[in-house]
Amino acid sequence: MTSKLIIKSHHPWRARVKLGAAVAILLVVIWGMFEYGHSRAGFDNQALLDERAALREQLAGAEQRNRTLSQRNAALVRASQVDKQAYGEVEASLRQLQDELLELKEEVAFYRGIVSPAETASGLNVADFRVTGIGTGREYRFKLVLTQVKSNSRVVKGYARVAFEGVRDGAQVELGMKELSGGTLDNLKLRFKYFQNIEGELVLPEGFVPSRVLVEVVPRGKGWTRLKKTFDWSDIIS
Repeated sequence: MTSKLIIKSHHPWRARVKLGAAVAILLVVIWGMFEYGHSRAGFDNQALLDERAALREQLAGAEQRNRTLSQRNAALVRASQVDKQAYGEVEASLRQLQDELLELKEEVAFYRGIVSPAETASGLNVADFRVTGIGTGREYRFKLVLTQVKSNSRVVKGYARVAFEGVRDGAQVELGMKELSGGTLDNLKLRFKYFQNIEGELVLPEGFVPSRVLVEVVPRGKGWTRLKKTFDWSDIIS
């Protein structure tokens, strides 16, 4: 039987070298991965900071534009309010002027009637009686116009009596000025040479529907006669 001899070389330092190299390579790989992650994290963090700064800048710009627009809106609102107030004042003034113009035209027509003998009856006359609503209730303002033309220059003295005819609670009634004025007016005193305007306020009671107004002029002194005139309510109300 033949025996074999196996001879093996023993180099323990080579194994150590290989192990050290492997460990070194592993450390290098780990370090590289760490550095890559660190640099990547730093890049992402910087990008986040840049984006946040950009957003803050956009927010500041938006807030500034909002303040500017708010100021412009407030200015426009104030201007609009001023324009509305000015327009309202102009419109009110225009209405007042129109009312005054209408009143002046009526006065001109009235005075023309006084001085025109062809259009006015001679002697004592009840030239006009008007009733105008005031407020939203049953309050009214009346105006009685008396004239004296083409007769003489005597002063007319006396009083005028005014009564309102109508229906109340289904019955025909006549209400005097004393009842309608709360006792402040009764017979209306007269004293004039050419004309006299008498004005006052009255309140029609609830349920009373007027139909006519009776005006009676009672002058004092010799040579005068009583004068009566009737006005339909629909002709005198305004």
